[in-house]
Amino acid sequence: MQLKTEQILATLQIIIEPESGFNLPGHEDGGYISPFVWEVSENGEFNILNFCCSQGWLKLTDSDAAIKNWQVMEYVNNFNGFSLNSTDKTAWGNKIETLFQVLSQSLQNLESFNIKASSYFSSNDSVGLIVGKTADENWIAVCPTLYKETNISQKQISRIEQIQSINDNALGKNTLNLLSQIQSIISELGIIDLEGDFGGGYYYSYAHQIVYGVAETKEQAIANALQASGMLEISKFQSFFPDKQYSDSAVQYSKYERLNKFIHHTFTEVMMYRFSFWTQENIYIIGQITGGDWAGLYIESEFVYNP
Repeated sequence: MQLKTEQILATLQIIIEPESGFNLPGHEDGGYISPFVWEVSENGEFNILNFCCSQGWLKLTDSDAAIKNWQVMEYVNNFNGFSLNSTDKTAWGNKIETLFQVLSQSLQNLESFNIKASSYFSSNDSVGLIVGKTADENWIAVCPTLYKETNISQKQISRIEQIQSINDNALGKNTLNLLSQIQSIISELGIIDLEGDFGGGYYYSYAHQIVYGVAETKEQAIANALQASGMLEISKFQSFFPDKQYSDSAVQYSKYERLNKFIHHTFTEVMMYRFSFWTQENIYIIGQITGGDWAGLYIESEFVYNP
């Protein structure tokens, strides 16, 4: 590990100890905040695809499994308000098959992944993602939306969300034609709006639909699709507890004020990567160090249903 990286981690550890908890709304058992480092020499380039694969949140699968996942909607069956009659299920399945035919016939280097979609990772709490390259060397990734339980206030973590958009002028003709076909099928599939109560007054609102991301690289197309899905938030980090009144105590506010100053003094730009898996939150507040490594803080926490 580079000496500079070791020094940053040591300083972060001193600031966050001895109180290493971080309480998100509804996470009654509390969360944990700890130093984090991504060493390029060991892990390769830091990007969303590499990071998700390293954490086991994206796992390669075959395309048939990904399409079946979209068709049978096992993930959506976790919501007690979900119900489709046999005719609607057949119509949905047929449209998904049409979408897959368009993707498989028009994309090169096709790859499929299972996305972790909850605290667990079994067949009914994962969803499929398909990514491939167009004839114009652009990349398109497609997946369903995902549900997240926790709302993190700007008063707790102030940040500015970053949504990368690509100008149509940067896309080739084949890519634009393919996107038109994908958008048409997605429009036909529509949105399945679900609202209900998990029990004990824990109400939910979830819109299930197919979304996509397009970019000039595979890694960015996947990142864009995951942002559209709701699983990933990419933001520019501003500060912890910008409103002093929102912190639990003067001691807590003082600790996070020191963190804010150290982070912004150490890194030119500080990013927040939030990965949400239903009740589980994995938040990385990091900046790049000279030499390519990334370092900062990691927050892990779990929402608790406690009727």
